Formats: sequence, C-alpha cells, structure tokens
Amino acid sequence: MRQVVDGDEAASTVREPGPDPEETGWPTPSARIGVSLPRAAALTDALLEPVGCAVSSSDFQDLRGLLLRELPRLADELPPNQRLEIGTYELAVARDHPELCSTRSEAFSPSPVRCRRAIGVAAVERCVRGRSSAPSKAVSEVLAHGVEDLAVEVSEHGGARPPWWAEWYAGLPLGGKVLVQAEAVTWATQLWTALDWCRFVRPPVIGGRDDWWDCPGTRRLVVRGRAEVRAWAGTRPAMLVVATGFPGPCWRAELAHRALVIALARGERSMPARVVGLWPASGLVRICEVDVAALSEAAAALVSAVGRWVEALVASSQVDPVPS
Repeated sequence: MRQVVDGDEAASTVREPGPDPEETGWPTPSARIGVSLPRAAALTDALLEPVGCAVSSSDFQDLRGLLLRELPRLADELPPNQRLEIGTYELAVARDHPELCSTRSEAFSPSPVRCRRAIGVAAVERCVRGRSSAPSKAVSEVLAHGVEDLAVEVSEHGGARPPWWAEWYAGLPLGGKVLVQAEAVTWATQLWTALDWCRFVRPPVIGGRDDWWDCPGTRRLVVRGRAEVRAWAGTRPAMLVVATGFPGPCWRAELAHRALVIALARGERSMPARVVGLWPASGLVRICEVDVAALSEAAAALVSAVGRWVEALVASSQVDPVPS
C-alpha cells in the first residue's frame, strides 16, 4: 500500500497496491478519501456510489470450493470438544500475534469498551429513524430503556427482552454508569457524524445481526462477520465498518472478510459490492471494492488463521510426558 500525498497531508489519498498507473498507462484507480474533516459528504459518496458485481458466479464457486476443501480438514484436527470461532479479531491475532492463539479465551465479561458498540449502534439507529435528536440524548434513552426492559422482564416475566448489557449496567455504581455513557456517546458520535444520512434513498440497516457461517462438513468451525451500516450502492449491497486503531497492511483482506462471510452464509447474490472501513481514532478511511482479488485475499487469510489457531490449540492441549 502506498501513500500518495498531493499538496499536503489533508489531501492525501490511498491507492491499491500495484504498479503506478501513470507508468503503465492503466486507468487510475478510484481515489480514496482524504483525511481532512468534515468529510461526511465524501464518505457518503464512497459508500453509495453505484457499482456492478465484479465477481462472477464461477469465480465465487471456485473460491467456495477451495474453502470447503481446506477448512473442514483443518477443523477436524482440533482437540476433542473444542470449537473454533473466527472473526476479524481472530484473524488479526493469528496474523500479528500467533503466540496468543494458544491462550484459551476467558469467559466474556462486560466493560464500558465492550459495550460501547452495542449501545452506540442502538443510539445511532434512533437518530437515523428520527426518534432522537443527537447521539448524547439517544445514548441516554437507550440506557434508560435497557434498564426499563430489565425491570419489566423481572416483574412480569415477559415484555421486551432486555439487551445483554442491561443487567450488568443496572448494577454499576454511578461512576461506572457515567463511564459507560461516555464511551457509548463517543462511539455513536463518530458514526453519526461520519455520513450524510439525508442522502440515503433506501433506509440503511444500522448494526443488525452478525453474519455467521457454519462450515459444512464439520461442526467445529464457525466464521463471523459484522458491519455497522448496510446500505445499497445502486442495485448492490454496500457496507460500512467501524474499526479500532488504524488500518494495517492487510486492511483489504479484513474488509473483504465481511463480504466473504455474507456470500458464504446467504449466497453470492447477497455479497456486498463494496466495503468501506472507517478508523475514527486515526481519522482514516479505506475502501475495498469486492472483486476476485479481494475475496481471494480474505479466503487465504481465513485459511491461514484457522491453521494457526488449530496448530496452537493442538500444541497447548498436549501434555508433556512425565520424566522417568
């Protein structure tokens, strides 16, 4: 990946890896979004720009066939009674810190950072639907409704099902609740200000359920993907992903992973034609046009990650022989 600076850093764009178009005479790739703010209009353009399908059915089926050959074989090598779940976090761990793959995951426990997305997504959804005027107010309403739903379920054993974080949040002291609210407001504001929501002709889906693909041929491997905004780029789906930190050299495979999971789980017609990544902490945006090359990168990263996790888990399950 090359950084191309035009005038100053605020006007910088990012191009796909490969030869310089000016040297080859090839068409110039679509420019990436500059890091200057405000940029909601430009980011909305990038998400909603009409695009056709760049992946043929035969190419996708070839790629799917490759995964169906490799993944069950790897998953069958897992230690007994172990099941592997692979999302973008597990992809990053396998790639950047494979030594951590042998560490058994601890039981999930809520925290302000772990809850901020779930609360923030619900808050932005309220803003987009016109139920709240600003992220700060929407977050307060989401938190209040969560506690109310919890009370209704406890007293009446029915009604709306409370969100998973509600019981934990209700038991926090005042300082903890303030911290939860602050984290969620920051997250929701970053997403709310990133796009021009008036430009969406068809209502976007904010958050929504994660995408899951249970690998056929084995019950021991499941692959997960998620997105913060699902919209339509003309007649094709498109997605916006909010990520933490900054985009690394493998950002395209990480973004294409979401499209790959959807295509595997729901069929190729549901596959997004574009995945836009937003890293608010670093102010950077990357755009992945979903083509055969991007899906191939995602598939290769998935196979590699599963292999590393399986290898590490097998090694950690083996007991050293007792010396005689």
